[in-house]
Amino acid sequence: ALPISVAIVVLVLLLVAIVDWRLWKSSSIQDRQFQKYLAHVGDLEATDTENPRLNYGIVVDCGSSGSRVFVYFWPQHNGDPHDLLDIKQMRDQSSKPVVKKIKPGISTMASTPERASDYLQPLLSFAAAYVPKNKHKETPLYILCTAGMRFLPESKQTVILQDLVKDIPLEFEFLFSESHAEVISGKQDRKST
Repeated sequence: ALPISVAIVVLVLLLVAIVDWRLWKSSSIQDRQFQKYLAHVGDLEATDTENPRLNYGIVVDCGSSGSRVFVYFWPQHNGDPHDLLDIKQMRDQSSKPVVKKIKPGISTMASTPERASDYLQPLLSFAAAYVPKNKHKETPLYILCTAGMRFLPESKQTVILQDLVKDIPLEFEFLFSESHAEVISGKQDRKST
């Protein structure tokens, strides 16, 4: 049999190993949490609009009670078809998200559809001020209309969208075409939220 002193030493070593393993595991979890925190903080920094390798995109969400413009950015793709783009919401010099809302919703333009582009002008001017001018022609603009527009007759929806497609390119140089302005289904709407 082992002397009692050897048994105590083995027991102490075993306890030290268990405690040390728990501390190491805890440290590993804390490291991962810290890495997540650093990634999150990086997302909160102001967007470096001087970086020529960044691309931009603009999405206007035309909801029932108002419309919002969101500006996004992403670095050039690495070419690997298995890698997704790292798209992030743009942040201004105060690190606040670049977003602006106007009220009421675009569906209120049903009686004056020829003024739909005038309705969106403040949002597009806002976005244009944040995207570097030399990137405007390659910056896609998407206008996605939701619930309020879905309740309008299809003929009214069409006239409003036609006005946007016709008039927006006259004032803004964003990459914008007929396929970039649409009334999305309720199912698509729920997926984007």
